[in-house]
Amino acid sequence: MARSTSFLLLISIALNIAHGFVSTRPTPINLSPSTATSLNAAPATKVHILSTESEVNAAVHTIVESAAKDAIAKRGHFALAIPGGSVLKVLSTLDPSFDWPTKTTLAFVNHKCVDVTDVSSAIEAQAREKFVDRWGLTDVISLGGTSDGEKEATEYEAKLRALPESKLPRDDDGFPMFDLCLVGVGDDGHIGSLYPNRDEIDIINGPWITSSYKKEPPGISLTLPVMQRASKTVISAAGKSPKYPNGKASAMRLAIADENVTPKEFPASALRENAVWILDEPNGSEMKEMGLSSVEKAVGDD
Repeated sequence: MARSTSFLLLISIALNIAHGFVSTRPTPINLSPSTATSLNAAPATKVHILSTESEVNAAVHTIVESAAKDAIAKRGHFALAIPGGSVLKVLSTLDPSFDWPTKTTLAFVNHKCVDVTDVSSAIEAQAREKFVDRWGLTDVISLGGTSDGEKEATEYEAKLRALPESKLPRDDDGFPMFDLCLVGVGDDGHIGSLYPNRDEIDIINGPWITSSYKKEPPGISLTLPVMQRASKTVISAAGKSPKYPNGKASAMRLAIADENVTPKEFPASALRENAVWILDEPNGSEMKEMGLSSVEKAVGDD
């Protein structure tokens, strides 16, 4: 009788999971105080304002190749996370100097829940068209291609968790540690798909991936603790337009230097302490007191 009851209970649980009544997302991780994710806008110490957009691109290119070389020398593999937007443009002009793309796993900092082959809206399709296929990088962690944000977030996290630590290391709290995480910042301060004044930015000890319903279709994003725990996180901003003659200068000042802003109001400020910030002069024009740096200093800043 007990065996029959247990069997029925298992059937009931399975049916509930199948219909979405029971969450299959990983439970929150209890962090020690020394490793807890920071939601404080700590001082930014690794800020480099370079003269030109081409210098910013050169610095990012060198950092990517250097991080790849170090990771492959250490454990034979390189784990890279990228966003969409301007970072894709930067990477599109990178020509690998050795075969590191064949030893790389590529994941996405954020991605819309769309058909991954749709060049008009899918970061993966855009990245493949601009550089991934040309590089010969084949180990890409793809979304499923549906418009279901929660389903895509759950499945994407499962794919990342399935990677061995030789491909994607973990820290003592069990969070992934990408060798390099390139992050873009929006005018409103969003990073990945973590937008201001929304619950997603408050995730500090839970899942690796969250769904985001700020826009339609929804998207998925690495959570803040994953961005903060990368071996190296780089935020770059370069270029300008007639509409934005100083690029993202105001956003960069708020993200890097404003003493009153909070990560809830301006999520990028949560990466002040973690990221290396590399800007060209227009994008750094509201922080002239910092002076100009050099490509060499930006590349060497750990």
